[in-house]
Amino acid sequence: MPKAQAKRKRPVTTLPKSVPLPPIHVNGQDKVVIDSKAVPDVPLAKLGRSSADTRRRINRFHTLIKEYSKLAARKPQTSDPEQLQQLDLQCASISQEMAQMGGLDWYQKASLLGQSKQRGGDTSRWLIPKLQGLQLHQRPGKLRLLDVGALSCNYKEKWIDPLPIDLNSQAPGIMQQDFLDIPQANFTGKQKAFERPFDVVCLSLVVNFVGDPVKRGDMLRKAAQLLVPQGYLFLVLPLACVSNSRYMNDERLLEIAKYLGFSQLFSHHTAKLAYYLYQLSRPPMQPTGRIKFSKTLLHKGAKRNNFTIVV
Repeated sequence: MPKAQAKRKRPVTTLPKSVPLPPIHVNGQDKVVIDSKAVPDVPLAKLGRSSADTRRRINRFHTLIKEYSKLAARKPQTSDPEQLQQLDLQCASISQEMAQMGGLDWYQKASLLGQSKQRGGDTSRWLIPKLQGLQLHQRPGKLRLLDVGALSCNYKEKWIDPLPIDLNSQAPGIMQQDFLDIPQANFTGKQKAFERPFDVVCLSLVVNFVGDPVKRGDMLRKAAQLLVPQGYLFLVLPLACVSNSRYMNDERLLEIAKYLGFSQLFSHHTAKLAYYLYQLSRPPMQPTGRIKFSKTLLHKGAKRNNFTIVV
């Protein structure tokens, strides 16, 4: 009998063995900041041999960000020198791994690759037909759209006036701006780009990137504050955030949205993503200082994740 041919092993994508550790800290709002200039440029071709490989590494980066945020949040509450030293060592270990992956620059380029046509496209392709179905492309004047966490300028329709922003701009035309630092919706004109409210705010795959559940809720509240009356919020989450979480599901998310003044117009699940389009149906709920939606166990299961939104 002929010998069975041995299966060819797929080459393993390895990370650089020696990459300088970039400065990394958590600023006053508990956000991880990585100096991407301290690491070498990462060609897109080196980011992943397949979409699954790229996604696996992006998910790992998400996990590291969340772990770092939790550790950093514990530091101000810790007075024991030994415990502080242990927290510092854990933070250093996490930051080293993120540096070896290429830092925030690598993450954004990998996400940009994931938006290419070869990798399935970007989420704007779901939103545009929905806005057209609402006849918003026929209204007088252009639709003001704020695209948060933009990696490229995806909204090029003539009837849309887009403002793409990101913490670490990767392309010309994308404003470097922290979403939570945008002035409140009194629109005093101190920043020209934000002197008027927006018709649409897009939070596509950015809420899940924030490690703090309270900050996730702040992002949804901020979106409501930046919208015109009857404006629209486009939210995209990894499907696992609502389908495989101990603390979140579609029903819980809808309750939070209604509390903040939104009504849900459309929702859609794919194999990997959950899409939502909300309309601001009443003035946004102002902060009361009390937690309305806390981290509440909804589903048990050892294999479920801990994603939640606190408002």
